[in-house]
Amino acid sequence: MSKIVIAGLENIAVALGCSKKTLYKWIRDKEFPAFKLDGIWRVMPRDAEEWLALQRAAVRDDCWQ
Repeated sequence: MSKIVIAGLENIAVALGCSKKTLYKWIRDKEFPAFKLDGIWRVMPRDAEEWLALQRAAVRDDCWQ
């Protein structure tokens, strides 16, 4: 298991290429696999990559229907 974690809403948003507001909405709606530890939002890079791959697959499926 990876010990590296992306920490902080701003850093996660930059890594995903979205706004902090959008990221927080995804987290609030339980659409994004982030967790809060010591008052700071964090995500495991592997979880973020898997989530992005699922989003990409969903977009591809929508385009082909």
